Amino acid sequence: MSKKASYRQPNLFFEIIKGLGANKLTSALLVVIFVTSLSVVQVTHLARAQIIEQDVLLQQRDELDLEWRYLVVEEEFYSQHARIEEVAISQLKMKRPTSQDEQVIILR
Repeated sequence: MSKKASYRQPNLFFEIIKGLGANKLTSALLVVIFVTSLSVVQVTHLARAQIIEQDVLLQQRDELDLEWRYLVVEEEFYSQHARIEEVAISQLKMKRPTSQDEQVIILR
């Protein structure tokens, strides 16, 4: 009796497959919808990854720009004549030559 009862109840999965098999257009559209939805998810994921990468690159650009500005200021500081003369006098013990320290060399 239980076999007859289970035999009379339709299996829902097989009924859906039969219904889709009977209507080819519906099956094709269902496949297209699944493929399209997966494509949308993939494209959205790739777009977000590229936006994150763009943000990282913009941050690196800003950091490099700031470092470059600091280097330009440092270069200007070290290239001033007063600074060079100060280093020459204090660290290298250099001095300007006087007229008595000059020697004239005649080349023939």
